[in-house]
Amino acid sequence: MTVTNAPDASLETESGPPWAAFVQAIEAELNAHRDRALTAAPDESAFATPAQPPAPWPQARVIEWLSFQTYYEYQAMRFISKWLQTTPETDVMVLLCQQIADEANHFNWLNQHLEALGGSLAQWQPLPEMVAWVETYYGSLPNTIARLAAHNLAGESGACRSFTSILPFLPPPLQKTMQRIMPDEQFHLRLGRNLLKQHCVTAEQQAQARHYALETVALEACAIQAFNRKLAAIAPD
Repeated sequence: MTVTNAPDASLETESGPPWAAFVQAIEAELNAHRDRALTAAPDESAFATPAQPPAPWPQARVIEWLSFQTYYEYQAMRFISKWLQTTPETDVMVLLCQQIADEANHFNWLNQHLEALGGSLAQWQPLPEMVAWVETYYGSLPNTIARLAAHNLAGESGACRSFTSILPFLPPPLQKTMQRIMPDEQFHLRLGRNLLKQHCVTAEQQAQARHYALETVALEACAIQAFNRKLAAIAPD
């Protein structure tokens, strides 16, 4: 990916961690929320690290997961592009433009895998919980702080976590592509951490960031739980 390394260096600081204590506290809450959701439905989780060595998923399950991931990357291009029209902060705008380029590459790579396996995004229907989270919620976020907290902090931290746990279930060619994507997702997360540190300077702004991050993880949990049930219902080959 062309934008992972250079922008990442520009976001680093010379002293201390590159993100603020309030951001670290929000992330701790997000992780706790995800841990509770995982514990509540352990038999339905496709994204948990397995206790036993993982068995490769059947192709139908891979196609279903890949359809969702391709859909997410496609929607990310759309809602981030929409945000640019109302982003007055030029530093944020530049980095979001670079993020859109990442999402476009991810979409193309994953869609190639999907079509090679016989799937079609045009023929796939997202669950209502997914639409509420990915299209409706992300598409309606009102300002830069809400968007950075909801997508770059909450959403991308969830992606980093889920990709790590799901990787062993995927076929080797798709694993290689996911390993190519994962550094970009980590960059998007660091982007959110650093920009929130720069732009959330008052207690009110920091509370706003926490609010939107926690709203996101609640919507994410509903969508992922519904999707896990759908994945679990797909019988082995």
